[in-house]
Amino acid sequence: MILINSLLYLIIYFYCVNAKEVINILINKPDVDANEYLEKYNEMINQYFSMNNINDYDVKFSYCSPVSTDGENLSQIYKNAGSPFSIDVEYAKNFNCTLRELKNVNYDMMILDDRFLYADNSYADFVLLQDEFDFKRFSDFYADYNNYRLNIDDINYHDKDILNDGKLGNKKRLYGLPYELDFDVLYYHSVNEKSKDSLSLKVKDSSFKDNNSSDNNSSEEILSAGFKDNDDLINFFGEFVRYQYNKPIENEISSYNFLYNKESIELYDSFRNYILKLTGNNIEKTLSTTVEEAYLSFLENENKLFRGRASLYKSLKENSNISIKMNSLPDNISVINEKYLVINKNSLKSTDALVKIALILTSKEMQIYRSMEIGSIPTFNFKNGSNESVISYCQINSDMCNLLEKLNPIRIRNIFKKNKFSAHYLETRLIFPSGLKQSLIDPNDNIASKLFMNILDVLNQSTMDKEIEITPVMVVFMILNVFTIAVAVYLIIFMIKVHRNRKHPYIKAMSPQLTNLTIFGILMRIIYPYFYSFVNTRFLCRMSVVLNFFINNLVYIPLFAIIFRIYYIYTNISSVSYGKKLHDRRLIIYISLILIMSLFAYYGISYFDEYNLETDGSLQYYRFLTCVYDFSKHSLISNIYTFILFATMIAMTFKIRSISKKYGDTTFIFFIVLLLLSSFLFEKAFDSFLTNGSNISFSSIILIFIHIIISLITVYFLIGNRLLYIKKHPIKNKEKLVKADFNNINNLFKYIPIRKSGNSSFTLFDSSNKSKNTNSTNTNSIYSSFVKISNSYFNRSEPIINNDSNYRSLAQSLSKYNSEDINFSNNYTNCDSSNNFEINIMEEKNNNSNNNVIDNNNFNENGINNESENNNNNTHYYQILICSLII
Repeated sequence: MILINSLLYLIIYFYCVNAKEVINILINKPDVDANEYLEKYNEMINQYFSMNNINDYDVKFSYCSPVSTDGENLSQIYKNAGSPFSIDVEYAKNFNCTLRELKNVNYDMMILDDRFLYADNSYADFVLLQDEFDFKRFSDFYADYNNYRLNIDDINYHDKDILNDGKLGNKKRLYGLPYELDFDVLYYHSVNEKSKDSLSLKVKDSSFKDNNSSDNNSSEEILSAGFKDNDDLINFFGEFVRYQYNKPIENEISSYNFLYNKESIELYDSFRNYILKLTGNNIEKTLSTTVEEAYLSFLENENKLFRGRASLYKSLKENSNISIKMNSLPDNISVINEKYLVINKNSLKSTDALVKIALILTSKEMQIYRSMEIGSIPTFNFKNGSNESVISYCQINSDMCNLLEKLNPIRIRNIFKKNKFSAHYLETRLIFPSGLKQSLIDPNDNIASKLFMNILDVLNQSTMDKEIEITPVMVVFMILNVFTIAVAVYLIIFMIKVHRNRKHPYIKAMSPQLTNLTIFGILMRIIYPYFYSFVNTRFLCRMSVVLNFFINNLVYIPLFAIIFRIYYIYTNISSVSYGKKLHDRRLIIYISLILIMSLFAYYGISYFDEYNLETDGSLQYYRFLTCVYDFSKHSLISNIYTFILFATMIAMTFKIRSISKKYGDTTFIFFIVLLLLSSFLFEKAFDSFLTNGSNISFSSIILIFIHIIISLITVYFLIGNRLLYIKKHPIKNKEKLVKADFNNINNLFKYIPIRKSGNSSFTLFDSSNKSKNTNSTNTNSIYSSFVKISNSYFNRSEPIINNDSNYRSLAQSLSKYNSEDINFSNNYTNCDSSNNFEINIMEEKNNNSNNNVIDNNNFNENGINNESENNNNNTHYYQILICSLII
C-alpha cells in the first residue's frame, strides 16, 4: 500500500512539474475560412514554441462569442432619442464581446487592431457608450509594457510609425506591441491583365461623366468586393476620396469641409457612380455581398478583379487551379490595418510571464515564421532595404516587398479626425457605415453629409463652415439671442444713466455705485450661458464653475451692502458719525476684497474636483460640447452660501420694515430680495439642464427668457423706478447737480423731510389716489419730531464730529434750526413723491440764507410746480434720509 501511494505521488509530482501553463489569447475572425484558419493557427504557433524549446507554455487562440442581445439596447436608445442616425448592431455585438472579455479573466492576452486599441480615445467623452458598456477607458484594462524592463533590441525592428501607434498619450505608454500588418490590394486573373488598372479612372474626367450620363444598364460587373463588411466599405471610401480628391489632409482643417458642405453632394454622387461603374447597377446587391462571397466569386472567375487583403495573397498564389496576380490600388494608396498584442490587466497569470510570451509572439523571427506559414505581413520598416529582417523577408516575398516599399498608407482614423473635438473612432464606426449605405442606395438622401457634420466637429466650436438646419427651436433660439443682446445693451445704457444722475438725492440714497455693481452682476449672469461656447478645455470648464460663483457674488454682495447700509442707518439713527464708515468708496473697497477672496477661495475648492468635457454624440444632428463636473456638490456649496446671504438680507429687511413704520415704507426691498431669489432658482435650474447636455431645447429657452425677465424686473425695483421719476419730474438748473451742490451737507440738509405721509408711494398694492392737504399737518408734532432728531445729533460728543468740519457744520445747522422759530404753516412745502424719495425744502424764518439757499430754492420752485401738476399722488417722506444722503 505504501508502495502504491509513493508511485501515485511520483506520478502527480512529475505531471505537475512537466505541466504547461496555458496562455489564452483572443483573436479576430478572418474574412475567409474562419474555422480552418483557427485550427491551423493554433497548430502553427505551438509548433514554433516546440521548435524553439519553449516548453513551459501552451498558447491557445480562440474567437470571441458575442451575446445575441448585445447592441440591441444601444440601438433602441438611438431610436427613443429620435436620432437621425442608426448604429451598426453587428459591430456593437463584436465590440462589446471583446470589451467583456477584457473585464474578465478568460483571456490573458488579445490581438487587437488599431481600430479598437484606442478607439475610445478622444478629447471629449461620449458618455452614452461609457454608460451603456460600463467603461471609462479601454486602456484601463491594458498592461503597460513600459512598466517592465524591455530591451530596446526587442522592439527596435518595428516600423517607428507602427510602434508609435501602439503608444498612448503624452507619456507614450506602450500598451500594444506591433503584431502584424495588413492592407488592401487588387487581385486579378492572369488573363485579365488589361483590367488591373480599372480602378484608376478619375471621376472628374469628362469620359467618366459622359459615360455616367448615358444608360447605366451597360455597366459591367468588373470588381468583386465584400461591401457588406462595413470595415471594407469604409476602407474603400477612404481610398476613393484620397485618390480622387487628395483630401482630407491631416492637420489641415479646411480640407475636411468638402465631406459635409455643398461639395459633398457631388462627392457622394461620384462615389455612388464609381461603385456602379465597377460592380454593376444593383447597388443593394453590391452592398450586401460579404467578403467571403466576393472571394469565392472571384475564384470562380465571375469577376475580373477582387479587392481584398494582402494577407490573402499566399493562399491565392498557392492555389493550383488558378493563376492570380496582385496589383496595388491606384497611386499605391491603401488603408492599412495594424494589429497589436495586448496584455489583459485582469489576467490571473504572472504579468512577467505574459510579457515574455508577448515578446516571443511579436519577435522578428516569429513574424517571418508566420509570414511563411500563413502569409501574414511583418511590422518591419520596408522602406529601409538594408535592414536584415527586411532582407530576410523580401528574399521570399519579393512581390509583397515591392508593394510595401511604394505603399502610400492611410490610417483610417485620420479620415474622421478633423480636430481634437472630432468623435472618437468607436462612435464613428458605429454610425457611419449605415449612413453611408443609406446615401448610396438613395442618392437624394444626404444623411452621409449630416454624419460627417456631426462626427468631425462640435457645433459650439465651429459654425461658420456648417449648413445649420433651421428648426423651430433654432428660430426661437435666434430670437432669444437678439433679445439677450438688446437687454444687455439696455442694461449698459441703464448703468450710464445711473452714473450720470448719481448726485441726485433720489439716486444717491440708493448708493449708485453699488447699484451699478449689482446691475453689472445681473448683466454678467444674463450673458453667462454664452460663456459655454468658449469652454473647450478642462481648465476653462473648471473656471466656468468658479466664474459662475463669482458672478453670483457680483450680484448678491453689492445688494447685501445696500441693504446692510439702510439697515445700519435705520438701527443707528443717532449715529451720524457711522455714516462715514458706510461711504460708497469704502464699501466698494470692502466688496472688492470680498469678491477677490471668494474668487480665490472657490478656486481652491474647485481644485479638488474632476472636470471633464463630454458630448451627447450622434444622438442629435449636431454635436455639442458640455462641461461636466460634480454639479450636486457645487450646487450644495452654492445653495448653502446663498441661503446664508438671503437669510441675512431678509432678516435685516424685516428689521428695517418694523422700524420703517415710523419713517417710511421699504416694501421694495422685499421685492428685490424675492426677485433675486427667484432669479437664482431659475439660474440653478438652467445650470442643472446644461449639466445634462448642451442641446438647445424649448425648456432651456423658456428658462432663459424667464431669467432675463425677472432680472429686468429686479433692476426696475432696485433703481429703475427712481430714474423714471426723475425723467417725469426734471429738475431746474440741472447743472447744479453736476457741479456737486448736493455734496455740501448744509445743502443736503435743506432737502431732508421732517415727516412722512401715511401712505407709501412704494407700496404696490395701494392704488388709491386720495388728495391730501399738507397744510393741515400738526405743526407742533412736526416741530417736536424735528427737535428730537436735531437734538440727538447736536448732543453727540463723538470724536468724529468734533474732528470733521462737515459733521460740525451739520450739527451747527441742526442747532440753528432747533433754536429758531420756524413758520411751518407758511414756508413748509410738500412735494409729490410718487414711487420715490421726496425733497422737501424748509426755509429759515430770519431769511439769513446764503447762495446755496438761493440755488436750492430753484429746486424748490420746480418741486412746487410738480406738486401742482400731481397733487393727487401719494406723498412719502423719509426722515432717515438724512444719514443716507450724508454718506
